[in-house]
Amino acid sequence: MILRTLSLLRSLQGAHHSLKDAQATVQQACDYRWLREALRGGVITRTDACLADGTPAVTVTLSFVATPARLAGGKWPEDPAERERCFVAGIHACRAAGAPRYRTLESLSQGLVHGAAAVLTDTARFQYLLDQQALRLTWRRPGGLPEALAHRLPAPGTETADRNGIFLLEVGVPSPPVEGAPSGAWLDRMLDRYRRILPRSAAP
Repeated sequence: MILRTLSLLRSLQGAHHSLKDAQATVQQACDYRWLREALRGGVITRTDACLADGTPAVTVTLSFVATPARLAGGKWPEDPAERERCFVAGIHACRAAGAPRYRTLESLSQGLVHGAAAVLTDTARFQYLLDQQALRLTWRRPGGLPEALAHRLPAPGTETADRNGIFLLEVGVPSPPVEGAPSGAWLDRMLDRYRRILPRSAAP
């Protein structure tokens, strides 16, 4: 199974691809798929944002309960006010929000299931978000959210959230202002359009 996955990745990239490299590639694809699914629970909170290279973007905000396990994944200050001034960026933001870290065999089996072409496409999409510094995670007390944002995000509604707070994951998506709820398919289209993963004719 491992050799078959490596063979697929090598054939597409045309270069030597070690086991470690292949696992990292598939892990990024898995992270993207996790983000893609989570996007359905987000809301567009800014329509005038920009990515690192100046590309116009919208900001999608996702909320997650700050469980003890998620809090343990970072060095968050004990003082709530100080904690709210901190943030985690990039791939670490997704991990802190709850994206699973796959073991080598698990992630490579994911690559085999989805196929190398899909893995490399999703990896490129996720790498674009990383390059554009488009992922940022912050911690907030449930009562500390701006009123307009608190009413739009799904309410955590758990004792854990009341006790430990919530995480907000902000995702910058290259897109003109849009209406309606974000979706994974929309994220794919926007990233493909700006990353040129797909031919221009394939993007609406």
